[in-house]
Amino acid sequence: METSFTYGKIATNKNFIDREKETTNLVWNFVSLSNTIIIAPRGWGKSSLVNKAAKLAMEQDSKLRVCHIDLFNVRNEDHFYSLLAQKVIAATSTKWEEAVESAKSFFSHLVPKISIGSDPTNEVSIDFDWETVKQNPDEVLDLAEKIAQKKGLKIVICVDEFQNIAEFTVPDYFQKKLRSHWQQHQSVAYCLYGSKRHMMMEVFTNSSKPFYMFGNLMFLNKIDRPYLAR
Repeated sequence: METSFTYGKIATNKNFIDREKETTNLVWNFVSLSNTIIIAPRGWGKSSLVNKAAKLAMEQDSKLRVCHIDLFNVRNEDHFYSLLAQKVIAATSTKWEEAVESAKSFFSHLVPKISIGSDPTNEVSIDFDWETVKQNPDEVLDLAEKIAQKKGLKIVICVDEFQNIAEFTVPDYFQKKLRSHWQQHQSVAYCLYGSKRHMMMEVFTNSSKPFYMFGNLMFLNKIDRPYLAR
């Protein structure tokens, strides 16, 4: 028997129900480059909402690019930097040759290690020497802003399971470093979301934390029963 519901994957088209208000608000935040914080338990549709809003926002604004980063299996800074650079370059490049050129031209101190799969349509893989990154983290953290300014784009960086940065070696210092750069960006906005409510609340509502009041706070409720019944 075929189930009426979608589990464990992004809900799209007819499978995406309810969330009209949240979608409208998130699309507006994306287009206007306003930072957003989304908190809800796993399986309540955060990723589906972000995916839906991203598509609608990019349809409204041809200059907008949205990149998606999942920190579920990211446990240290070097993995974070590599993933951030890779996703930003992929989201702002129309072909792999352009991605390779971006990887080379937007860094002055870092020398990225670029890998391309046998299929040219594959995403370009980017890695760095960790010791060099530790001396020049600014280049990665400001990469999106530099690309946006150079190419005349607006960029929204969506980070899933953002609370995982609390498990990094020196989490408060790393958060201060992120905030000090990200709050300066004029052409880039951030959508940070996670499923561990107490950890997310600690990061974004504790006045002693670097990310206090960083963006518009959005809590997802359960989908209303009438939508599910229909």
